[in-house]
Amino acid sequence: MSFTAQQSRVDALIRLVGLIVLGFGLALIYLTYSNVSVLAPVISTVNYAVGALLLLTGVFAVVAKFK
Repeated sequence: MSFTAQQSRVDALIRLVGLIVLGFGLALIYLTYSNVSVLAPVISTVNYAVGALLLLTGVFAVVAKFK
Protein backbone atom coordinates (compact mmCIF):
# COMPACT_ATOMS: atom_id res chain seq x y z
CA MET A 1 0.00 0.00 0.00
CA SER A 2 1.45 3.33 -1.07
CA PHE A 3 0.63 6.62 0.60
CA THR A 4 1.10 10.04 -0.88
CA ALA A 5 2.78 12.78 1.10
CA GLN A 6 -0.54 14.47 1.81
CA GLN A 7 -2.10 11.24 3.13
CA SER A 8 0.91 10.70 5.37
CA ARG A 9 0.62 14.21 6.81
CA VAL A 10 -3.09 13.76 7.48
CA ASP A 11 -2.40 10.42 9.14
CA ALA A 12 0.28 11.99 11.34
CA LEU A 13 -2.05 14.87 12.25
CA ILE A 14 -4.84 12.47 13.25
CA ARG A 15 -2.40 10.50 15.39
CA LEU A 16 -1.17 13.72 17.02
CA VAL A 17 -4.73 14.78 17.83
CA GLY A 18 -5.33 11.27 19.17
CA LEU A 19 -2.34 11.61 21.50
CA ILE A 20 -3.63 14.98 22.72
CA VAL A 21 -7.11 13.55 23.39
CA LEU A 22 -5.50 10.56 25.12
CA GLY A 23 -3.55 12.95 27.34
CA PHE A 24 -6.68 14.92 28.23
CA GLY A 25 -8.48 11.70 29.14
CA LEU A 26 -5.65 10.51 31.35
CA ALA A 27 -5.35 13.94 32.98
CA LEU A 28 -9.09 14.10 33.68
CA ILE A 29 -9.09 10.66 35.26
CA TYR A 30 -6.00 11.42 37.34
CA LEU A 31 -7.23 14.82 38.53
CA THR A 32 -10.63 13.37 39.42
CA TYR A 33 -8.97 10.54 41.34
CA SER A 34 -6.69 12.91 43.25
CA ASN A 35 -9.53 15.30 44.19
CA VAL A 36 -12.31 12.78 44.82
CA SER A 37 -12.86 14.00 48.39
CA VAL A 38 -13.49 17.56 47.17
CA LEU A 39 -15.96 16.61 44.42
CA ALA A 40 -19.46 15.28 44.88
CA PRO A 41 -19.76 11.54 44.08
CA VAL A 42 -22.06 12.21 41.12
CA ILE A 43 -19.64 14.67 39.55
CA SER A 44 -16.69 12.31 39.99
CA THR A 45 -18.63 9.52 38.26
CA VAL A 46 -19.35 11.80 35.31
CA ASN A 47 -15.70 12.88 35.18
CA TYR A 48 -14.56 9.25 35.15
CA ALA A 49 -17.00 8.45 32.33
CA VAL A 50 -15.90 11.43 30.23
CA GLY A 51 -12.24 10.61 30.90
CA ALA A 52 -12.79 7.00 29.83
CA LEU A 53 -14.50 8.11 26.62
CA LEU A 54 -11.65 10.51 25.83
CA LEU A 55 -9.16 7.75 26.60
CA LEU A 56 -10.86 5.25 24.29
CA THR A 57 -11.22 7.82 21.50
CA GLY A 58 -7.56 8.77 21.77
CA VAL A 59 -6.41 5.15 21.71
CA PHE A 60 -8.59 4.48 18.67
CA ALA A 61 -7.18 7.48 16.80
CA VAL A 62 -3.59 6.49 17.60
CA VAL A 63 -3.81 2.82 16.59
CA ALA A 64 -6.31 2.98 13.69
CA LYS A 65 -5.20 2.18 10.16
CA PHE A 66 -6.38 4.78 7.67
CA LYS A 67 -6.70 4.23 3.92
